[in-house]
Amino acid sequence: MDELAWVYLTVALMAGTLLYRAARRSFDPFEPIWLYFVGYAQVYVIQALSYHEWAVNARGAELVAGANCRATWALAWFLGVYFVCPGRVLAKGLPGPPRAWSRTTVYVLSPLLLAWGLACARGSMWLAGDSAAGSAEASLALSFPLVMLVGGVLLIVTGRQPSRPMPALAALGVGTVALYMVLWMFIGRRAHALMAVLIGVCSFYLPRLRRPSPPILLATAVSGALAVGIAIGWRYFVHHNPDQKSGAGFLQFVATFDPGTILESLNLKEGEGAPNPKATKETEEYGGFLLMMDTVPGKSDYDYGMNYLRCFSTFIPRIVWEDKPLFGREQWKAAWVAGSEQKRTMEFYGPAIGILGATQLNGGAGGTMIVLGAIAVMLRSAYEYFRRYADVPWVQVFWPLFYYNAWFMTVNDDPANWFYYNYGFTTMPPLIVLWFANKLQGGAAA
Repeated sequence: MDELAWVYLTVALMAGTLLYRAARRSFDPFEPIWLYFVGYAQVYVIQALSYHEWAVNARGAELVAGANCRATWALAWFLGVYFVCPGRVLAKGLPGPPRAWSRTTVYVLSPLLLAWGLACARGSMWLAGDSAAGSAEASLALSFPLVMLVGGVLLIVTGRQPSRPMPALAALGVGTVALYMVLWMFIGRRAHALMAVLIGVCSFYLPRLRRPSPPILLATAVSGALAVGIAIGWRYFVHHNPDQKSGAGFLQFVATFDPGTILESLNLKEGEGAPNPKATKETEEYGGFLLMMDTVPGKSDYDYGMNYLRCFSTFIPRIVWEDKPLFGREQWKAAWVAGSEQKRTMEFYGPAIGILGATQLNGGAGGTMIVLGAIAVMLRSAYEYFRRYADVPWVQVFWPLFYYNAWFMTVNDDPANWFYYNYGFTTMPPLIVLWFANKLQGGAAA
């Protein structure tokens, strides 16, 4: 089969799922499967089409066809597990959330989270020009910018409770999320800007048990694409014009921003002065996936899922385990050294390889089935837990801070990175505090 035919089949699987949900009138924009599709399509559809000429020249038509076939059957396998697994049963077996909601805890916790998040954003601006600036302890303390979004979500959910609405508090939460988005566009981090859009919209609608209308969903998609485009464009502009990096320079850049460049950010077209189409694209997620398909296990070995040990080792401080390794990273680098179009060394530390590049490194086709099956069960069970307790404020805070990871894990170089980076350190501790603070109160939500 032609190598691009598999890409079109991947599109058909996504479109068929959407039509199936629409026909049954069960489409929920906050179901994680749709953000999973967004990330998957970005890498294995858009990049696969945009970089096709380079891919065939660099890796050969046979390998490209095999990689695209892998993307198709991997998605089909994911969907099969997602729809068949007993998600409702698993969700029912999990501990129920606290129904009480302590506004006092929110009033105490939110300002602390907002201040910490602002300090992290300021620290990122400070460290951007000097990687050696500051102590290791300061760098660690400034590594949790997402807590600002947690504080914003707490304010939005609390302010929009139907039993006791507080519009001013909700507006403060919306402003916090919007400020986070603007700050991280200025810093040039597209992921953080997009997270703010997704989390903000979700947390605004959940307390009223409502969903956005189609025009709002379209506006959300446009806003997310715009945030990504501005963040990438501004970062590129500052790289070539460092003297223009200021608040005034950013405002001028936004005022003159060309929306057409969003297509470049989404890999739909090359920008002005783009390199030759045969130039390497291996530092993009799809290119990294092809490298792993070409290299592992013929030129370098599997890591056999060793990277998932970081779900545990990450939480063991180096003061306790001084020589703690970064599990799986050696095999990751070895694959790049063995198969890169450029000269790499074992000191190489670079781009993401996408979820299928990571699972190929884990164990090939077998590793792909295991990892995607586990992710499908986890996402479906988490979604059913959210649906079961959709009226509970704690869950209304939990879900916006969790569901967007369905997108994040598809474009990263480790599907579990969402846990020990985004969720484990940043989101889980405040949620645990809220869980016990409200459990101790008992009773139903006021």
